Amino acid sequence: MNTIKRTWISVLLGALILPVVGVMAAGMADNPLRNAKVGEWLQYNMTTSAMGQNMVMQMKQTVVAKDATTVTLRTETTMMGKAMPPQDTKIPLDKAYEPYKADLSVTDAKVTPIGEGNETITVGGKTYPCHWVKVKMVATKPVPTDGTVKVWTCKDVPVSGVVKMETETAIKAGTQTMNTKMTMELTGSGR
Repeated sequence: MNTIKRTWISVLLGALILPVVGVMAAGMADNPLRNAKVGEWLQYNMTTSAMGQNMVMQMKQTVVAKDATTVTLRTETTMMGKAMPPQDTKIPLDKAYEPYKADLSVTDAKVTPIGEGNETITVGGKTYPCHWVKVKMVATKPVPTDGTVKVWTCKDVPVSGVVKMETETAIKAGTQTMNTKMTMELTGSGR
């Protein structure tokens, strides 16, 4: 698969999946970012399998500003060894952390809960007591998408609390359907 197609797939998956992280983090509290402090960060490795190819990306989210009403998260992504331009997102603290509602121009995702529970998991060599939630996600933009997302969150993890996420998604591109699997795991956090 050529580099342009892999890049397009990664950007598309990021546009669809990252908003869901916020939806799922909201399941652990109405807005975990109320407790976030400027300088706190989370770092993840993401492995995506699509069209017989595996791609690894790294993502870092840092709280770069906070006041009484909002938190600004800076997301830095490295894809195929190349750093993408950082993106800052202002998140209101008086609402549940659901960024997909703040920018419906990106996606019109409809999220339906299908299960939840508690589980202790180990990622990045560290064990976390987590609450997990699994949802079905259906969207028509930016492209028709149907899939499931399972997210593990831990109250001891700063910023959003997200420890791990797994997705299985069918994305329609014209007359073809591309099936993808993505696993995102916490690799570090700090101040």
